[in-house]
Amino acid sequence: MIQLHSLDTLKEQLQQEYPRTFVDNPEFTVGLNSLMKSGLPTPRNEEWKYFPLNALVMTDYALPIEKDGIYEPKQFQPYIHDAHHIVLVNGHFVNHQKLSEIPGLTCSTDHTSLSDISSNAHDNPFPLLNALLHNDRVVLQIDNYFDHSKPIHIIHVIENVENTPVLASPTISILSKTGAKATIIESYHVNSNSKGLVNTSFTVDAEEHSEIHHIIIQDGLQHCAMIYTCESTIAKHAKVQDHVIVHDSYKVRNTITGKLIEEHGLYNVYGVVSANEQSLIDNHTIVDHIAPHCESNELFKHVLDDSSTAVFNGKIFVRLDAQKTNAYQSNRTLLLSPKATINTKPQLEIFADDVKCSHGATTGSVDEESLYYLQARGIPKEVGKRLLTDAFIGEVIQLLEVEELKSYFADALLLDSGV
Repeated sequence: MIQLHSLDTLKEQLQQEYPRTFVDNPEFTVGLNSLMKSGLPTPRNEEWKYFPLNALVMTDYALPIEKDGIYEPKQFQPYIHDAHHIVLVNGHFVNHQKLSEIPGLTCSTDHTSLSDISSNAHDNPFPLLNALLHNDRVVLQIDNYFDHSKPIHIIHVIENVENTPVLASPTISILSKTGAKATIIESYHVNSNSKGLVNTSFTVDAEEHSEIHHIIIQDGLQHCAMIYTCESTIAKHAKVQDHVIVHDSYKVRNTITGKLIEEHGLYNVYGVVSANEQSLIDNHTIVDHIAPHCESNELFKHVLDDSSTAVFNGKIFVRLDAQKTNAYQSNRTLLLSPKATINTKPQLEIFADDVKCSHGATTGSVDEESLYYLQARGIPKEVGKRLLTDAFIGEVIQLLEVEELKSYFADALLLDSGV
């Protein structure tokens, strides 16, 4: 059992679980000491004040164990028929043998270098916690002769361990070589009545002239909480696009970062959140323009019903040398209930003087004039409300790169209640 409310206790528990690791890997001890020094965030931390960490850290968790059994990708929805499927169960990689013959795709496992992430533990300690607890880091190297018409679909299966909430730590690194292109889909599938905490770490290193489309589907997590960290590094003439879809999930915290480190890089981050009942969805984005002549586009939309709460904290940094930057950010929210809440904070920090940057946020309810127009033409009020809401979300759904996903999320599927 693992307890996060006391890091001293956590250290003792890890020494019992992994006694050889402390002896064979001095980096592990250094990383654990860094975590203990930084501590876990509290509500006093501005970046985490809305997310209910206190309840999560007071829970006793079981560490995942490798499970026997066959996990067929087609049993999990959305299922992309013509895709390369990778299955992880509670963070354990279970089907690497099937990937060895795909031209241009190299799949391997290793362990994260703790020294690389310990220095950032003060801002966000969860990637470091992930590195201390993860089973295998899945490394996908994509070469320029990879057939990008066929997406890579990573299927995360989350299951309880002996009826105890699980603490799963999936870890994935993407290395997109010069000129390579790929679409990568991540979807999460929680077995019925499973509870726990999923602490995912996902990194992308996009070399020159490469292109990665990354789609994150957090649908049906229900009462399994998620803390998701994604960081992309974009080189010269490279493009990375992160696309987040959150629905039917109870507690989700996403921290998504794009760093444009060389000229003529492009980073897009899009998100759509559908929340109801008492769920809380917390999205933090960071777009860091380090090099000149780069572009970024950001659009997040929320549809909130019942007593749900959403947080959007978007930061755009334009560094001193990042002249000729174009950066756009927008957050729009549709409130379907007077009890629903949005806390939005779009931010720009600009240190260069030759840039084009904009940011903004809007919040409102369904447009009554448009609803009246539809009713006047014989469309029932609830149907008209659904049509208008679907159109509001549809702008972000249409930006998906996979046609099967566009169809899957069509017909207002995201608005179906289920938390």
